[in-house]
Amino acid sequence: MNSLMTRDAARALGVSQRQVTDLLRAGKLAGEQLSDGTWLVTPRSISERRSLNAGAGRTWSAASSWALLGELSGQSSTGLSQSTVARIRRRIRTSSAEEIARRVASRTIAHRFAADSITKTASELVLTGRSAADAIDTKLTSQTQIVEGYLRDETLESFARRHLLSTDNNGDVTIYEHLDSLNFEGRYAPDAVIAADLVRSTSTRERSAGLAALEEMRQRWLAKHTR
Repeated sequence: MNSLMTRDAARALGVSQRQVTDLLRAGKLAGEQLSDGTWLVTPRSISERRSLNAGAGRTWSAASSWALLGELSGQSSTGLSQSTVARIRRRIRTSSAEEIARRVASRTIAHRFAADSITKTASELVLTGRSAADAIDTKLTSQTQIVEGYLRDETLESFARRHLLSTDNNGDVTIYEHLDSLNFEGRYAPDAVIAADLVRSTSTRERSAGLAALEEMRQRWLAKHTR
């Protein structure tokens, strides 16, 4: 599908053209800038952003977002002040799964590539979203024709070069870049991270499964932390 002009993207998202340009520069919308300075936006990134309803309400900081998802995944918060932990826990108590997914969405920047070997690329990433869907919902089958994941201990540039990845806004490899000093262990990202990334999907079934998983984790957390 052809890319859209920023005015069309702005109309689709219900925001200003300036906001669309800012999102493109920040890597929160996928697109390309032509030699004359004109920006083009990929329809896929618009659909994903609309599925998160990311234009509504303020997002949370990356650090708070990661800590909140860690809490929901059963991981203890370390290195955070008591006031920050209290704020995160208050948000879990008062926010719906949909609001959580929307407000943590900006914690990462999605980079898309085309790969020579999907299998090899996937083997060296920490899988999330559609690539790890069956880890949080046994009724879903993890996608094998696409890859969504996080880097382990390597720069994006180095990983892309080593795997011969080429930038492609419609590519089948999505690598989520985070600027925080996070180290994922194991094959899959934490459950709440997988669920939040699954909500990015434009598939209604996958998005609903991500929201249901987030809400189930929230309810388990509430049962454990409510006296």
